[in-house]
Amino acid sequence: MPGLSDSTSADVRVLAAAIDAVGSDQHLDKLVDVIALLVPHDLVTVVRYSVSERPEFVSHRNYSDEMVANYLDRYYPYDPFYRQWREQQKPGVVRLLAAAPVQYVADFLVQSVITDELGVLLEDGPVWCLGIFLDRRKGRFSRSDVARIEAQFPVLAALHALDTRARGLAFRRTAQPPVTGLRPPRHPIALAPEERIWPELSARERDIVSLILTGHPTIGIAAKLGLARGTVKNHRRSIYAKLDITTERELFLRYLDTIR
Repeated sequence: MPGLSDSTSADVRVLAAAIDAVGSDQHLDKLVDVIALLVPHDLVTVVRYSVSERPEFVSHRNYSDEMVANYLDRYYPYDPFYRQWREQQKPGVVRLLAAAPVQYVADFLVQSVITDELGVLLEDGPVWCLGIFLDRRKGRFSRSDVARIEAQFPVLAALHALDTRARGLAFRRTAQPPVTGLRPPRHPIALAPEERIWPELSARERDIVSLILTGHPTIGIAAKLGLARGTVKNHRRSIYAKLDITTERELFLRYLDTIR
């Protein structure tokens, strides 16, 4: 697989193990091993999405059982990938969407200690897909990270298709009972008036905070406001200093504490 790490023989062994595991209980673990070789990451989660049922949380590495329960009980309707599959049923490589509802980005991801997510959506039988997600605790995935996985997607899809063809149509990857899935909200809950929440900030700084809270990166904020990236970075430093915080995660938490 071109694009894997320099330790070619080790990479080939990982791929060979994944091929050998097709149709067995080891298939997902070995498939995750292949994907995990492609880009640096901190966490791995595997979620199965349907067009009509609640997601199945299949497996996780370095991820708490408490967060899994919180996701299934409360947060999944706000998951942008859940919404994307229900509405589009399009496999491929996906990024955490900039338009993800503030409830998901600011609440669930903050609790999960996740700053960015990159996923591989694979068809997993009629109306289902398997989402294998690489998560980072700090920073964001680069364009080259995305391109590396996109280049290998045909191999990953073909490998997983071999496994799905070996299963019956009623096959489920977990013992989670079928539950009708809630519809994703059509519109995120609007942010509270920024002037009331952030009286110490200027109008421009409040505009930037609003865009940060709805998932926009620095380059996106610059484009929307017609500012240079350096200017946005300077505003962010000023915002953090005025609020006595040092990270975006603290900004999310400050917002949630204010509106509760």
